[in-house]
Amino acid sequence: MDGTVLIADDDRTIRTVLTQAFTRAGCKVHATSSLVTLMRWVEDGKGDLVVSDVVMPDGNGLENLPQITKLRPNLPVIIISAQNTIVTAIRANEAKAFDPAQTLRLARVNASRGQSLGAPSSAASVRGCGRGAGC
Repeated sequence: MDGTVLIADDDRTIRTVLTQAFTRAGCKVHATSSLVTLMRWVEDGKGDLVVSDVVMPDGNGLENLPQITKLRPNLPVIIISAQNTIVTAIRANEAKAFDPAQTLRLARVNASRGQSLGAPSSAASVRGCGRGAGC
């Protein structure tokens, strides 16, 4: 897996674990505890994937999702939260947060093609990928 992952979480342990996991997978990682910093990176065109917590000291990651999508429509965003409620899950789905399982499939397909995570042509092929299709 190649590309750059932007991680925003106010929990240092979560940032560390995610950073280590993505780094071991071959990604570059930028991690922050600030949504303001995350949004600056997105606006600057950095990153191929965003992983953001919902509840942060300087805002709500889920509420930032429409702005991220407007700025970078093909940028996959995974929303994570310790606030595991059905309301949070529904809001993430309605806001078009990226499904982590789909992200892993996309990463595998793109890595095999030498593409980054955000490549739109690959996203379409992964969405059509079903059981037994070799994905």
